[in-house]
Amino acid sequence: MRSSRYLIFAIFVCFLLFAAGCTGRTGTTVPVAAEPAPASLESLGLALSEIPQNFTLGESRVKNISEVGKVARDLGWQQGYVIRFTCPLNEECGSNEILQTITRYPEKNSAGIAELIEQQERSDSTMIFSNLSSPEFGSYSRAFSGTVNTSIIPESGDLNPLGSGSAGGTARQDFVEIIFSKGEILEVIRMTGPEADHTTLVSLAQKAYSKLH
Repeated sequence: MRSSRYLIFAIFVCFLLFAAGCTGRTGTTVPVAAEPAPASLESLGLALSEIPQNFTLGESRVKNISEVGKVARDLGWQQGYVIRFTCPLNEECGSNEILQTITRYPEKNSAGIAELIEQQERSDSTMIFSNLSSPEFGSYSRAFSGTVNTSIIPESGDLNPLGSGSAGGTARQDFVEIIFSKGEILEVIRMTGPEADHTTLVSLAQKAYSKLH
């Protein structure tokens, strides 16, 4: 008889524990972390304080889709932002310029598009191109220079079908350029002019890359 009471009491305790466990599970809501909003392209741009002295901000603006080539649109171009810094010298020497172009593509396409931009920008027959050491970051990172070939007369109307914003204009000048991508962000940073310097450009690219999260 005593053992029966113990058995009934044990069953009752187990039932209470089971009921409490069920109540706890149904009443608990597990929080779901919200996806962080993507960074604005403007926030990824280089600031004037990060640029060498004597440069001034020439333009800083959103890039319109009408400025983008059909190839880029077909490959998933989403947004673009352009920042230009200039440093006038004189009529004989020309001027120095730093141009940063930031674009957003689907992540699966960005590295391939960076390669296409490099191929296109190295196809100018009026320039002599050389590979340069590139900072090893992102899913794609390349550095190269272009030197005007004075033995060839340039033809007008050479446009980049991707519309990267880094190869516009008909006047040729020596330049150094770095192209890199991380995730859905692709950047082209070019320094043009008689004082175009690879070391300076690498430093700028590292500053720009540090803004990508």
